[in-house]
Amino acid sequence: MKNYLKTYVASAVALLAVSAAPATAADMAMKAPPMVAQLPSWTGFYIGINGGGAWGTTGTSASDVGPDGFFAFANIPAVVAGATRSFDNSGGLAGGQIGYLFQSGKGIFGIEASFDWANFNGSTSNGPTVYPVTPGSTFAWNLHASSDFLATFTGRVGYDMGSWYPYVTGGAAVAHLKYSANFIDTFYPTNVTNSFSKDAVGWVVGLGAEWRVADHWMLRGEYLYMDFDSFGGNGTIACTPGVGACGANTTTFNYSAKFRENVGRLALSYRF
Repeated sequence: MKNYLKTYVASAVALLAVSAAPATAADMAMKAPPMVAQLPSWTGFYIGINGGGAWGTTGTSASDVGPDGFFAFANIPAVVAGATRSFDNSGGLAGGQIGYLFQSGKGIFGIEASFDWANFNGSTSNGPTVYPVTPGSTFAWNLHASSDFLATFTGRVGYDMGSWYPYVTGGAAVAHLKYSANFIDTFYPTNVTNSFSKDAVGWVVGLGAEWRVADHWMLRGEYLYMDFDSFGGNGTIACTPGVGACGANTTTFNYSAKFRENVGRLALSYRF
């Protein structure tokens, strides 16, 4: 009897184990992995505002292209050197941008156009300097450079790091540049300013990082370096009318100015 009871209990336990195994496996198969929240894609058009500052250098040069007679020949190198300078400029900018981003995997690609009001200024003065061969008289140069508009047309490439992405950028830049050279002479009483301006084209490279601050809002910090084409032209130097007596003596100078700028700015954009 005892042996029979033991056999019965063992059989029942075995049967329960076999029947429970499939149910446990089925329960395990039906358990889904936990859901992971997916960040939205960066793809889309955007528009926004930006602002920041700029600092750079203006390199100037000049040459006396004649006719001879206004300056003593030996004085010309000193006068030319006085107008050949490199000086700093700086200022602020504010404006807006519009662009498009496209995300493929972890890569983010974009194109953008930005337009900014700018207020870059720089100047330098040298003199009065005594003429080498006419020591009883002096000359001086006052040089000034400025810009009041900046536009950039760039592409950028970045890497998705979740709520932000770093990028590099490059393209073309256009700026309205101004340069003036004021010459003062006490030998022939002279106070003449020659001024030039141009919508100059240059190239731009830089880097930055974009943050997703909300579903559709992006905040960016970036640094840009720009190098613009030289510009300038010819200008006449002559006596101040009605002062002194130098007759009809005049000379023509050829001027050139080149701007190189660094820009740091923040941009807030709304992505559609």
